[in-house]
Amino acid sequence: WCIVRDLNFISIFNETRVEGHPMLWYLILLPFAKLNSPVISMQIISWLLVFTSVIFFVFKSSFNYMQKFLVVFSAGMVYYLPVIARNYALIPILIFLLACYYPKRAEKPYQYLLILLLLSDTHIYMLGFCISCFLIYTYEIRKNLSLEYVIPIIIFLLNLSIIGFSFLFSLKGNYALQDGVKSSLNIGSSMLLCAQVYLFKIFSHILFLKNYFNISSFAIFYLPILLILYSFFKTDKKIFIICLSAIVYILSIFAFVYFNGILYQKVFLMILILIFGLWCTKPIKFGLIGFYVLLFFGIITSPIVINEEIKYNFSGGKEIAQYIKTYLNEENTFILIGNPYLYSSISAYLPDKKLYNILTQSYLTYYSYIDYKNNIKNEYPENVKCSIVQEDIKIPPPETFKQTVDNEINLNMRFSSAKENLSTKTQREVFKIYCSDN
Repeated sequence: WCIVRDLNFISIFNETRVEGHPMLWYLILLPFAKLNSPVISMQIISWLLVFTSVIFFVFKSSFNYMQKFLVVFSAGMVYYLPVIARNYALIPILIFLLACYYPKRAEKPYQYLLILLLLSDTHIYMLGFCISCFLIYTYEIRKNLSLEYVIPIIIFLLNLSIIGFSFLFSLKGNYALQDGVKSSLNIGSSMLLCAQVYLFKIFSHILFLKNYFNISSFAIFYLPILLILYSFFKTDKKIFIICLSAIVYILSIFAFVYFNGILYQKVFLMILILIFGLWCTKPIKFGLIGFYVLLFFGIITSPIVINEEIKYNFSGGKEIAQYIKTYLNEENTFILIGNPYLYSSISAYLPDKKLYNILTQSYLTYYSYIDYKNNIKNEYPENVKCSIVQEDIKIPPPETFKQTVDNEINLNMRFSSAKENLSTKTQREVFKIYCSDN
């Protein structure tokens, strides 16, 4: 939101190269942000997208009532996709549309490939799925390459080339990806973490999965997936290839390309791919049993995450921003200590104020993966009065930094965005404001 609010189109594209997210989500948010709409607009858009996908799924899919109920009220569709406003919200409606057009792909190549193009522009995690669908499609129509088929194929390939080249040429300057590669996991550990994330708190307190990887994580999570994929293989080899390659691609990204924590949204993408496969083919009995098992755990997770959303803040950014507006509305008085990525949630609620980043010695309104580690200077600015810090980050003593002022800086805690550290209970952070005595 901060990127599209504060940058022009070219600069937005430049940022997306290192975000790992193609342009579609940014283009949707762009007009609302440029018209100075409140940041809640992004959350409304996210909710509307998922709500539309739910309506489409209920009335257009051939699933029975029980299956529809389990999908619609799973934690992914109830909370993780609609409430956490990110580009993941675009994916279910496009996957469901693709499943609807899949049987008609030969008769309607423009519609089918347009949906595939848009889906490839949602998230880098979907590229494996989109490329698999595209290759199967081109193989099917290889003997009938008329202009009707060639034009949409060329358009899709051009779009794919833009995505590929933009990410390829950004690898060197993307510190987040470089750090992610250093901390990437082997494929077994990534699969284990997927199981833990999907099962959430249901089994994490009962089973120590890290000690029973070969048995528990396989039996609880991956055996149902293998059974479902086997059902695809029995009924439709093309669907089996699409779903298997898409899931292997996502797991490979976790294991070999980028890993910096697995959120449920990423794991739920694999569930959406399986829904696509089940929509397009008729599974055998064992495949349906596996599907029910996965959806059962997903729906048990729903009340847990809803309760935590009501009970705890997802982020302390809004509360800190409100305190600044009310009590500390002075220019050039704030420095940021710690990872500047966390502070975009504060900036989103302060559109007219720039925050000072002590690490890069610059004012910022949005977070950029490009600038962070290349420009660390570790200097206090002059006239330091207040500092915003994350809960777990200690205030460093002034002598640890090169001083730009002669005065000793004494900072005392003035305000906290929460009474306790909620980062152990939610995915985000608690902030505190420290101010000088004078």
